[in-house]
Amino acid sequence: MPGFPFPERRRPSFDLAELVGRKTEDAQARCERDGFHVQGFDLDRHPWVTLDWSPNRIRLFTRRGVVEECHQG
Repeated sequence: MPGFPFPERRRPSFDLAELVGRKTEDAQARCERDGFHVQGFDLDRHPWVTLDWSPNRIRLFTRRGVVEECHQG
């Protein structure tokens, strides 16, 4: 029986580090233009996330409407 086939990880056309310091809405729009699903997390309210992995997702961790950290997956 073959193993679970994981979807191939597609890299964004930009460096995720470029999103740090940007307004949440701007960063989300940039990711969506590149074809990614975006999940935003306000670090002041609920910083926890699930451990599932999705190659088409970018998670934005924000505080006061500004991206502090982001990850693909």
